[in-house]
Order: sequence, then structure tokens, then C-alpha cells
Amino acid sequence: MNAATQQIPLPPRPAGATPAEVEAYAAACLAHLHLHDWCFGWDKTVRRLGCCKMQQRRISLSRYYAETYASKDADQLWRTLLHELAHALAWVHHGACGHGPVWKRYCAALGIPGERASARGIEFANPRPQSPARFCLCHQETGEVYRTYTRKPRVNTHRLRSYYIPGRKADTLGKLTIKSIES
Repeated sequence: MNAATQQIPLPPRPAGATPAEVEAYAAACLAHLHLHDWCFGWDKTVRRLGCCKMQQRRISLSRYYAETYASKDADQLWRTLLHELAHALAWVHHGACGHGPVWKRYCAALGIPGERASARGIEFANPRPQSPARFCLCHQETGEVYRTYTRKPRVNTHRLRSYYIPGRKADTLGKLTIKSIES
């Protein structure tokens, strides 16, 4: 099949975008495109919409995005599924990965011409509140804090003596410590 000149027909898309409808449509597309050894699933990511893992032969979409935003913009969810299917086709038929010309041709053939590497303008609300910092990397003498951590870093004091802050080696070499932050 020449993806550059031919439109690839797909099964009819469901009217809604519920997780069950997305799963059924993804399975139908995988079968229709002869990607029988590929599977579809949901992932727990919150910073991207979808993923195509070539070695595992798996396409996944963000469950968080589907539950939070799909009702507002179902077209973006369907477009993301086609985006990932284009990755799978480019990999299976040409061994191509990434967002190069082969992938772009498959995107156009699947009905999403001009597709980009990432969705522009989508702002994700942080679903997980940030935990407060409980530990810090600081200067032993001045108390200047260079970094904070929510969990205690796994570094022993002997190794910490060889650490320094880039650009401030003379000031910080052997003078860094991990301290607990009092609440």
C-alpha cells in the first residue's frame, strides 16, 4: 500500500468517546489495519495524550486525559488514537519510528494531514497535588539551599563529600549536606 497517495479506510467512529467506545474502536482499527499482534490499553500518564510502544506492540492513551478532557474535546482523543496508529503502521511497514516523513504520510492516509509531534495548546491541570518538601540539599556553613526533596535522597555522607554545585565547585565541594526541613 502506498500511504502517500491512498486514503486508508477506517471503521466508522462511534458517536461518543467513552472508554468502552474508545477501546472497541481501537480494537476494530487494529484488526482492520492488520495489526493483529498489537493491543490497545490505557496508561496513567498525565503529561501526554498517547503513546506507541513498538517493541511491546502496544498503543495506549492517557486515561486521565480521556476522563478529564474527552467530553470537552472528543476529536482530540480520536486524533490522538490515529496519531498512534500511524506510528504503528510506520513501524510495521517501514521500521520507521518518530515523527518523520513516513509517519506523516501515514497520518495523512488515516485522515489527519498536517499532524504534529505533539498537541499544541493543551494545558493539563495537575491532578496530583505537589507534596511539600521535607528535605533539602544545602551548604553546611552558610545554610544556602540548593535543592528540595519530598523524600530523603539515598546518598551516604561519604559520597556527599565529593558532590558540588556546578559553577561553584570551589565554594561547595565537600560542604554540602542533606537536612530535614522542620515544618
